[in-house]
Amino acid sequence: MKKIRLIIPYFGKLPKFFPYFLLTAKRNEKIDFLIYTDQKVEQFEVLNAKNIEFVTLSFDDLRKKVQSKFDFEISLKTPYKLCDYKVAYGFIFEEELKEYDYWGFCDTDVLLGDIYQFLEEHNFFTDDYARYGLLGHLQIFKNSEEVNRIFMSGQGLNYRLDYHNVFTSGQNFIFDEAEGIQKLFEKSGFDQLQDKFFDDIDISHFSFREYGEVDPKRYYFWSEKTGLESIEIKDGTLVIEYPLYAHFQKRMIECPEFKECDSFYVIPNQLVVGEKISIQKIEEVTKNKFYWEYVKSTFLKKFKKEKWTLGFIRHKFRMKRG
Repeated sequence: MKKIRLIIPYFGKLPKFFPYFLLTAKRNEKIDFLIYTDQKVEQFEVLNAKNIEFVTLSFDDLRKKVQSKFDFEISLKTPYKLCDYKVAYGFIFEEELKEYDYWGFCDTDVLLGDIYQFLEEHNFFTDDYARYGLLGHLQIFKNSEEVNRIFMSGQGLNYRLDYHNVFTSGQNFIFDEAEGIQKLFEKSGFDQLQDKFFDDIDISHFSFREYGEVDPKRYYFWSEKTGLESIEIKDGTLVIEYPLYAHFQKRMIECPEFKECDSFYVIPNQLVVGEKISIQKIEEVTKNKFYWEYVKSTFLKKFKKEKWTLGFIRHKFRMKRG
């Protein structure tokens, strides 16, 4: 069996959704999770998750750890900027990963399916892929010196691919996605597993739909027995699929106070401990409606001060130019 470790730094107050993410991580018994945080984690001991390790430290201490790996002064003033450093975790945390065959990262606003089973079913190990991943929600890399330094290979190519630019700027480069690490891997010639096997929920609609879908009747169910299920009404019947993960980006999902449980389901925008629901209930709870939270967040985003600074405008212009 291959050894895989996912690195997850999380700083600031943990959302109520977080322990339910941990339940789905715990079920991935063949995957180890290393979580760095400045929050208290004693309440999660009840999970007895042998594959999840917490390291408590301040964000400043983590920044110092990252800085120690580079011979130039980095810019890492906020936890959000870590998104640009994700693709360098194999290099930054090489000591913590030395006993592993693969490493990766994932977001915590997701519910995970069976990662190892997915990788085996798609011949990730037998075909010797160097990377799985399309977006920054979840990516997995072969733990080798060459792969772990691919993020450095864009030096001198252009503004957004040069890691020196990325790591010395306070701006967000989205270095972990299509116009960043993806371009560098394509240039490297390493084989990648690239098909989309996950559900990325469109934040602009109240109902759970992927980008481009039209009014699906879908909710998500997780249980210790079967893992993550996407359950949808199609032509009057239930269709069940098993995604690699479901991503609930920027959704304010109402969650109960956490108690260990064997099953729960997620509907827009609520997590409920319990068993599967009927077709009639699905019809009722998945109806789309005016999504005020999205409208409000979009409106407020347009008036953030940094959107109107000369530095931000110059950065966005250079990002478009490449």
